[in-house]
Amino acid sequence: MKSSIYNFLIYDNENNIHLIYNALKNTLIRDNDGKVQNFLKQCREDDLQFRSEYITEAEFNDLLSSGIIVSNETDEKQLAITRNKKRLEVLNKKNEVLSLVITPTLQCNFKCYYCFEKKETRKNEEYISSDVQKDIINFIKMSILKNKIKIINITWYGGEPLIKSEILFSMQKKINELGKFYSIIINSDIVTNGILLLPKTCNILYKHGIKQVQVTIDGPEQIHNKRRYYPVNPANNYNQILENILNSNNNIKFLIRINVDQTNKNFIFDLIDDFIKRKIWPYKKNVFIYTAQVESNKSDFEFTKHEFIDLQDRIRQYLVDKYNEITQTNQAKLNFLYPVLGGEIGCGYGIFKNSWVISYTGDVFRCWESVGQAEYKVGTMKDLLDDFGQSIFEKIKLDPQTFERWGCFDCKFFPICGSNCPWDFVKNKRCTEWKSMLEYRLLNQYKLFLKKPEIFEKTPFNVS
Repeated sequence: MKSSIYNFLIYDNENNIHLIYNALKNTLIRDNDGKVQNFLKQCREDDLQFRSEYITEAEFNDLLSSGIIVSNETDEKQLAITRNKKRLEVLNKKNEVLSLVITPTLQCNFKCYYCFEKKETRKNEEYISSDVQKDIINFIKMSILKNKIKIINITWYGGEPLIKSEILFSMQKKINELGKFYSIIINSDIVTNGILLLPKTCNILYKHGIKQVQVTIDGPEQIHNKRRYYPVNPANNYNQILENILNSNNNIKFLIRINVDQTNKNFIFDLIDDFIKRKIWPYKKNVFIYTAQVESNKSDFEFTKHEFIDLQDRIRQYLVDKYNEITQTNQAKLNFLYPVLGGEIGCGYGIFKNSWVISYTGDVFRCWESVGQAEYKVGTMKDLLDDFGQSIFEKIKLDPQTFERWGCFDCKFFPICGSNCPWDFVKNKRCTEWKSMLEYRLLNQYKLFLKKPEIFEKTPFNVS
């Protein structure tokens, strides 16, 4: 027997915490007396046989099942390569799902300081033309017939997609009619700043099958109004959005996204308290809260990965504590944040064949973070109509050779890097976020588990 090449020894000597994580099996064991790590160090690398002076037979079997130790004949690197190849083959050929992000306009009625869209060009943006609308509907119909589509996922994005809500509703109605005629499941959602999301508009969204809304709120009133500036009525921006959510259709799922950086980190808990005071969360069961890290060209605004993890974990715990304090029954639990092996990823840049972002101009992109940026344009609606984007996909498709060229095969994180979209690497040459936070995140959560084990839904580790 030998130690796995994908083992991570994680420790905090001050608190006598020792963990061992295996990336190939995605397993975690705790070894707080250090005897497992001592066993791995003391025995010869190629002779890890059970020895009672170090561990029990049950613990030895745990190491085997967790992939911490493997047989001398096991080629773990090849196992990781083969698994990655099989996963890509399955996802590359996945034709039955069509995912479209549609931007009716890149115009926006807000002026958020961290917006990725260039403000000097955004003011001149127009709206999606009737010709582009027809092309999109025709593409959906052709895809249903050609690729035997079973599920269509539509996301309305911008800019602010509700600026021209009549266009959005008209197109959604036509998409729904196609779904009904061909017995296709249609899942639709919208990303909006929420200022135009009046109860009447919200009801129309629901009527058209748009059942999930993402709204960003960046802090209590003064903070939000400054960060997400609304020129028309800057003083009432925050209150209007919260009123819209409070009076919204309860059948629509609301995801409140809180973008955090150094400038608003101290106000997030005040924001949550205000949601509670106004009977929005957790009183409205269709409202959910999550955080996201702002990426800005102003480096003094950004968190380090560790700073964001610390804040995110504090916020997660605060939400659980407040929820349980208010509801008393059906107590909420925390998930132990963990890599996901082989899981499907959001947009799937270079992985999903039928995943496209379509600008109001008819230009086609692969990631909604790049929409409207000419250097990241991959084609046009004509390309999609000509061959369903196959020619585009072949140019950007990720295959095992791609990962080999990138040097991924020799990386210790290779087995778990598939749990993230590769767009960040394609654009910024940055690897999976787990590479910079795995050990810190697992150790942080384990410390919280030791302190408050009752708040965790389940834990992924074996006890040694």
